[in-house]
Amino acid sequence: MLKVQFEKNKYGSELLLDCVDLSDILDQGIAVKEMHVTTFYEIFFFMEGSSSINLEGKHIDIEAPCILFLRPAQPRQWELSDVKKCMVIFFEGAFMETFLKDHLFLHRLYYFLGGTFPVILPQDQKVLSIFENLLHSVKQEIDNLKNDSHQLLRAYLYQILILLNRYYTAHYDLKGNLYENLNMLQFREMLKQNIKEKQTVKEYAALLNMNRNRLNHLCNEIFAKDASDIIKNELVESCKYYLLTTDKTITEISYDHNFSAPSNFVRFFKSMTTISPAAYRTEFIKD
Repeated sequence: MLKVQFEKNKYGSELLLDCVDLSDILDQGIAVKEMHVTTFYEIFFFMEGSSSINLEGKHIDIEAPCILFLRPAQPRQWELSDVKKCMVIFFEGAFMETFLKDHLFLHRLYYFLGGTFPVILPQDQKVLSIFENLLHSVKQEIDNLKNDSHQLLRAYLYQILILLNRYYTAHYDLKGNLYENLNMLQFREMLKQNIKEKQTVKEYAALLNMNRNRLNHLCNEIFAKDASDIIKNELVESCKYYLLTTDKTITEISYDHNFSAPSNFVRFFKSMTTISPAAYRTEFIKD
């Protein structure tokens, strides 16, 4: 599968942020039509037109005005022929995390959490115009880089990300606060690191030094779902990634993810997606 790397030296000296009009990069880079993954974060601001994306095997229709959020390593395939106006900002995680000295910052943003959190945020043109002005400021700064441009660009990006999180949490009526609850940020981080070996609420509660009831309470408060549901979601997402980005067999992926037998893996996968792992892989790569 094609892996799109960030073009760090596009503007001469290293810069881990870019902002473009989608019309300027059609059929290249992040807009290529073939299936690909990226190593960076992307936010698409669709202002006019329509499009669609096959994201991790799921077809998603996109109707402007709206905003689309993509994390690194998500297999996707675009159909962008009907997009009339769209701006894109994309960046390496280190561009913000190093600046803030907070490696959990991007985990505090609901729209980058994955799982059952929607990747699309519908918005009206009035709100999009706010972001359009900010994005034009980013583009202008990139086109006229100065010694202090990195600091200003980080400030612009920080403002954009925080505003987006406010609109996202308001639109989807999310009550939790990922800025205050460090335990839940640690939980999300632990899932990424351990999901192939640890798949029970008891195991993650022990890692967090709390009991299962407390972990479930926090998950329901912050994410509006039980800890077991979050763990299963992370597990199936990991399995999907290996199905779509590697040549490993179903049996190999099964044992890699600590299933006692391939049949148990197939049963779990079907319960989460309604289709078998083999059918999922075939469906996604058939084109």
